[in-house]
Amino acid sequence: MNNVLKDIEELKQDIINSKEYKEYKKYNDILENNKEIKSIIKDIVSKQKELVSKLNNDKDLEKELDNLYERLNSYEDYNKYIEASQNLNILISEVQNTFEKYFNSLIS
Repeated sequence: MNNVLKDIEELKQDIINSKEYKEYKKYNDILENNKEIKSIIKDIVSKQKELVSKLNNDKDLEKELDNLYERLNSYEDYNKYIEASQNLNILISEVQNTFEKYFNSLIS
């Protein structure tokens, strides 16, 4: 059992050392330190909650949300963060799928 846990720890370190994780972490840190982007995201979340709480569609609120998303998408760092996040998720999904196939083969 000790070897299995050691191997899992090595896999974790391999993921942390991967290009995908390093890119994700880089852009995540950039966004965490960008007050303007954080403010836009906060405004988007607030407007989304407001829209959900309303019983009917509020076209003005929807337009505000669209404008906020457009502003957010205009930041290259945000777009790179989204891309890096997707790439990391693909890597993690591939690892999960490999584990699932392996464990399924053990019980089949």
